[in-house]
Amino acid sequence: MATIKKQIRRHVATVLGIEFEDVPEEINLIEIGLHSLALLRLIEPLSKLAGARIDYADLARRPTVRDWDVLVAGRSKTV
Repeated sequence: MATIKKQIRRHVATVLGIEFEDVPEEINLIEIGLHSLALLRLIEPLSKLAGARIDYADLARRPTVRDWDVLVAGRSKTV
């Protein structure tokens, strides 16, 4: 099974219509085209990964794969 970080990168790539390899782990995703509608489209799949609801504000606050990995992993431990 792919790591959470890889799954997040795949979801971001799909939403942005780019290759998996073009999704950096540490760079602010807004710099590669992430926008508010894309964030909305990521709430459901990332919430499923976490096993708990993730809010728009959680994603917008720190829009990097690394930060989202920590967020998703943290939420999954509380379920």
